[in-house]
Amino acid sequence: MKKQTFKRIEKTWDEFWAEFWRVRLVGGDEASDFKSQQVVEYCWEALGIKRGQRVLDLGCGAGYQARYLAERGAEVHGIDITPVLIKHAQKHFKKHGVTGTFEVDDMRTFTVDKPFDYILVLGMSFGFGTDEENAETIRRIYAALKPGGKLLLTGQHPYGLSNHLGPEWLECDEGLLLHRAEFDEERCRLGGSWELACPDGTIITEGENPEKDGVRCYTVPEIRGLLMQTGFKKVETHGAWYLPPQPLQWFSMELIVTAVKPK
Repeated sequence: MKKQTFKRIEKTWDEFWAEFWRVRLVGGDEASDFKSQQVVEYCWEALGIKRGQRVLDLGCGAGYQARYLAERGAEVHGIDITPVLIKHAQKHFKKHGVTGTFEVDDMRTFTVDKPFDYILVLGMSFGFGTDEENAETIRRIYAALKPGGKLLLTGQHPYGLSNHLGPEWLECDEGLLLHRAEFDEERCRLGGSWELACPDGTIITEGENPEKDGVRCYTVPEIRGLLMQTGFKKVETHGAWYLPPQPLQWFSMELIVTAVKPK
């Protein structure tokens, strides 16, 4: 039997991991597509979105959820930090015959020319900055909303950390994924690393990554305080993408937060 040889290659978020996570793994996956539809239905009903209203998908990734918002009649704009994902989102919209706009920007520094009725931060995309940067993101979201506008964001909360601690293996079409989780209890951040072991013996490791410091796991009192200090009202938390909205539990896989900018 020929001995298997291995070669380790480091690739950055922009050159490999962004497209791998956001396009290759979920682009043709029926379960992921169903989840996108479920998330959009929840947002539409729970927030009371109407046709023709302006929705900002902040951290829009490859545009899968934005597409379903557009199909329901929302005027959608997507922002993501990764150029390859914005290009894919534009192609995805064209493929499905829906209209929307996209741009490359960072949620920690973004600005808008015209305020939105709703801002969504989905896919547990909130919390990858420092505490100061995350607070700045909330301030910029507040400024980008119309008076009376609503925010829905998702994050990783510490109550459900046992669902994410590894190490663990995941089999996919391109090989085996190995996840090594790390939790910094002093800063309440969930991090770790991923490696992809390909059938030819290549092992792809993570290089430069905007998520390299992990995600800040805000408790409910912390995230509520952060939003209310910024000026938001009616802050509510839920734990699943089911309607009617479900209460947050210690075992919940999601932390869903909604808030309103006063008129």
